[in-house]
Amino acid sequence: MVGETLAPPERTDPPIRIYLAGGIALRGLNGVTVADRELGSRQARLLLVRLAAIHEAVPHVELADDLWGPEWPAAWDVALRALISKLRHAFARVGAPGSLVSTSGAYALHLPAGAWLDLDAARDAIHRAEIARIAGDLSEACGWALAARAITSRPLLPGEESEWLERLRRQMADSRLRALECLAEVWIAHGDAALGARDAAEAIELDPYRESAHRLLIRAHLASGDRGAATRALEACLRLFEEDLHITPSAATVSLMEDIQGAGG
Repeated sequence: MVGETLAPPERTDPPIRIYLAGGIALRGLNGVTVADRELGSRQARLLLVRLAAIHEAVPHVELADDLWGPEWPAAWDVALRALISKLRHAFARVGAPGSLVSTSGAYALHLPAGAWLDLDAARDAIHRAEIARIAGDLSEACGWALAARAITSRPLLPGEESEWLERLRRQMADSRLRALECLAEVWIAHGDAALGARDAAEAIELDPYRESAHRLLIRAHLASGDRGAATRALEACLRLFEEDLHITPSAATVSLMEDIQGAGG
């Protein structure tokens, strides 16, 4: 059984790694790590995520809104510069001095070539996984999909709320769902139908109305020879869509009934 022994592809060491999901950390090729607790305040963590994940220069006043909401401190510009100074020191410690720049009333993070950021890595990984799966390279697809799932399953700044942060979380959720579906396809193709059903079910739990995940769950049960479970999964999908959305699932989903009936022949 192949199971989850397929590993993510090997990567060369980048000059700096930035972890945002599941706890913030900076790790340099020089062996130095700056952990979440060393950044100190919640504002420092918010500022790092804002500048690292958005990939654009952010005006000072917009950052003040992000960090303090409607109640800016009296000397907010001084407080912001102090936070920037703290982050600059952290990047210098991990071998990336000069990464934080200020220009025209805005701050931006310019990372050295080859830098690794977990959220970017997850988006790239699921893209590579889907391409590999379509090309029939299931081992490659599995490795990249596992990497994407591992990153996107971690929380991003739990307890914090903002429009830009919710946008990042939605992107992570989409990559996680795509990774779960890619893995389900791989497991089914490799004969690991139980793993396929597990990952399809997890995708449905995350997004109950994701029809493609329902189809994968039905297919996984059929691949395992469990016609009863496939029937129940299809009936649950039909009932959910009809009762909650007042629609009938697509023909691609409904037609799986023929596969279920054929499996009983």
